Amino acid sequence: MCADRWVEGRAALRAADPRMAALVNARPLLDPDAFFDTWPSELWSALVSQVIGQQISLAAAGAIRGRLQALNGGLLPSPAQLLAIDEDTLRGVGLSHAKTVYLYDLAARLVDGRLDLARLCALDDDAVRDTLTQIKGVGRFTADGVLLLTLRRPDIWPAGDLALRRAVARVWDLDKPSLADVDALGERFRPWRTLAAVYLLSDDRPDVTPRPGDDASTPAT
Repeated sequence: MCADRWVEGRAALRAADPRMAALVNARPLLDPDAFFDTWPSELWSALVSQVIGQQISLAAAGAIRGRLQALNGGLLPSPAQLLAIDEDTLRGVGLSHAKTVYLYDLAARLVDGRLDLARLCALDDDAVRDTLTQIKGVGRFTADGVLLLTLRRPDIWPAGDLALRRAVARVWDLDKPSLADVDALGERFRPWRTLAAVYLLSDDRPDVTPRPGDDASTPAT
């Protein structure tokens, strides 16, 4: 049986905040890795899902991804395959012009080696963000998604996720907390912010992805 790598984190969260302690005590064996296993985790797939999902509902994003996969026999096109698909075809599955540009840039970086999973694994969290945000259309929200889903880092606080901000507002009785407010609250949960975020997100996750402005590098499309 594999050791539970979150045991120390649960104890730390209980000690850090009474409202978080209540969430932990309600679900003392919650496993962030099992939570993330329900999302795409391979680097290309995770990034495609993050880009498609910017500023639209999960249902709409799922429909677009499904149509994109239908172009390739039901499988997500590889980076090289996507580069061979013309823009009109990609627009036809529901991608905006901006998201099409973002996916072309992402695919090109994976094909030519500028973006490499092994290299990302060797970097610390901030360096991973710096690397990923060089890609067109990738901001903090998307970079944090990779850190969580692909790299499984233990101290990521995705404050750009609207669902997390709503959960923070609900649990701490805050009125429309800003990104800065959510970031400040997350500081009390270092170095286990991933675990704290999963307790909040799994408690009640609305069917929504960030609105325009939640990811500073991503304009409304």
